[in-house]
Amino acid sequence: MSQSHSRSTLLAGQVALVVGGSRGIGAATARALGAHGAAVGVNYHTSAEAASKLVAEIEAAGSRAVAERADATSAADVSALVASVSAALGDISVLVCNTVGFVEANPFDRIESGSTLAVDNADAIKDRAAIQLATTLYPIREVVPGMRRLGGGSVVLIGATASRGRPTRGIAEVSVAKAAQDAVARALANELGADGIRVNTVAPGMVPTDANAGARRDAVVTELGKATPLGRVAQVDDVAGVVVALASDLTRHLTGAYLGVDGGRSML
Repeated sequence: MSQSHSRSTLLAGQVALVVGGSRGIGAATARALGAHGAAVGVNYHTSAEAASKLVAEIEAAGSRAVAERADATSAADVSALVASVSAALGDISVLVCNTVGFVEANPFDRIESGSTLAVDNADAIKDRAAIQLATTLYPIREVVPGMRRLGGGSVVLIGATASRGRPTRGIAEVSVAKAAQDAVARALANELGADGIRVNTVAPGMVPTDANAGARRDAVVTELGKATPLGRVAQVDDVAGVVVALASDLTRHLTGAYLGVDGGRSML
């Protein structure tokens, strides 16, 4: 369950768009951005009811919010999404890209079965990387003109610690896709810095969400927690808090960063 956020004005005057914002890390992030004063556009693909409830929560806490459906792999959908959110709330100054693409089965079931080894799944890896690049590049391309008008902005990409170090057996396509996203972040941080646009990556480790719920997940969470310096795996609000910091002026001279949010596990 998400923790409550006390009302603040840290992001007052900011307009944020969370792509993939209706559930899990995306929902926690949208909620936190709103709690700190930002107006929030919540993008969803299929979870209309969840997005609507989230918007109501953000509004009840005192911020403006809208929910907009779009397929983030579609250039036309993303263009319409950004136009609609901008018309409703103003030019977007904070973009959070939280999409990972469709996973056919619970990742822990797939790890257990060993049924998705990289050597046997070239097409899956290629397709997942293409999805990740589309859902990262299309939204950034659409928000940059508005950010330039504003004199700057913050782009936060939700990555994964699996993109560095030894990837988890059975989910190589996620590791490869997020590594491609990491490369995009570095390139764009370098190119957009002159416009005052910062591009950073927040890379969670294992985060329990409804997408990976199940008995196998709970066992993995327990074991990973024991091996984590801070004693537990990250929760959605842990990730959301780092996104809020990156969206704010507290990190105004930080760009091109890759911040692992996994309780110190990835440093081992």
